[in-house]
Formats: sequence, C-alpha cells, structure tokens
Amino acid sequence: MGKEFDDLAEAYERTATDDMPFRQYIEAHTFLAALGDITGKHVLDLGCGSGLYTRRLHNLGAAKVTGIDNSDGMIDYVRRREAADRLGLTYLRREATHPAQSDPELDGQFDLVASVYVLCYAPTTQALAGFCTTARRALRPTGGRFVFATLNPDVATQPGYYTHYGFDFDMADTSQDGAEAPMRAWIPAREFRLTPYRWSRRAYEQALHQAGFTTVSWIHPRVSPEGLAAYGGAHWANYLKIPHALVVDCTA
Repeated sequence: MGKEFDDLAEAYERTATDDMPFRQYIEAHTFLAALGDITGKHVLDLGCGSGLYTRRLHNLGAAKVTGIDNSDGMIDYVRRREAADRLGLTYLRREATHPAQSDPELDGQFDLVASVYVLCYAPTTQALAGFCTTARRALRPTGGRFVFATLNPDVATQPGYYTHYGFDFDMADTSQDGAEAPMRAWIPAREFRLTPYRWSRRAYEQALHQAGFTTVSWIHPRVSPEGLAAYGGAHWANYLKIPHALVVDCTA
C-alpha cells in the first residue's frame, strides 16, 4: 500500500492548511486534545507520512519522536526535511502490517503511539492486526496508550456528502468489513485518489484486544473555537453529524 502515497507528500502537507480547513479546525483539534500533555514522553508516529504529526508531536514537547512508514516516497521526503530542519526526529521505513519477529529500534521504546489515517488502509484483517501488534509492541512492557484517527465505521455513503469539505467517497458497499471506500480529495490545482477500507468497530476492537490493548474508547470529533469563528457553525454541521473519521484512544 505504500506506493499509493509515494508522490503525495507535498499535497498531504497542503491539506493541513487553509486548502482543507477541516484538517486544522476539526481533525488536529480533536486528535491533539485526545493525546493530552505529552511533555517528556517518547512517542511513535505510526504511518508518519509527510511527518506532519511527527513534527507536531515534537513541538508539543515530546522528548523523543520517531516516525515509521512503508512509503519510500514519504520516507525520502521526511528525511530530506529533517536534514534541513534538524529537529532531532528519527524516521524509519517499516512494514507495520507485518511486524518483524524482533525490532530493537521500536520494541518497548515508547510511552505513546499516535497514528492518523493509517489503520483504515489495512486491506485485510491480518494487516489490521499487524498495525495493532506493531503499536502494542512499541509501547513499554508496562503499557501505554495508542491514539489513532481512522475512517468512521458509519461514514456517510451518500454521494456528495463531504464535498463541502474538500473530499468525497464513492462506496458501492460498506456492509462488509474490509469493503473498499474509494476517496477523492482536492486542493487548488491538485486532485488525488486514495482507497481506504471500512472496518466495523467490532473489527477494530477485536484486533486491538488481541494485540493486548485492554480499553478502547471512541471519540467523536469537535470543531475548535477558531474554526467556529472563521466559518460559523452551519459550515461544520453536516460533518459533525456524520464525521468521516473518529479518534480511538486505547490503553495497554
């Protein structure tokens, strides 16, 4: 699945600006609030992509931040950016859906694992389980938290429902776990297509529990005060009624 993202690093960075406001005013607002205070923590960004959240985690005070991804294009981008920025971030290429028997650079090294729009790209139950296993093994033996944003199991299937926010889905069938959810997103002068997969809450929770997570909490997104001031409540109403993504907070 990494090749799907190889040439999207710069476009992905742009989606987190005013080119796609919901990412700033809803996604980041909700996700970072769920993380809470991470000052001094060691954090793994699972599926780091362009390093957007890796850098945010660093800026929030984490003592150590490592990003992993299986896309050669993304890893090349983040390493070049780190060479210029010199933030002290580490980026590793890893196939998180198929964790190695042993990985000394990751296993038991982190207090928190964070992930944004990654688990929904698991095409099989085995891949979903692999993501969860990678996250659990990266945490301290004594435990920790795994917080991730993923496709809402009850995402709206009505054509055009999310076009107001810069993206939309074309789903023929969401009744089965692992159903494809083709997505089209656009920013000025650029359109791109991705194919996440729809998994039920039960499928996520089963994979998480099997990996060793004991509690799983689902968080409905909220809009920030800045987002309300900039666009008004009516602008966000449809999204908040049926958000395309939810945040999940797990403990082990």
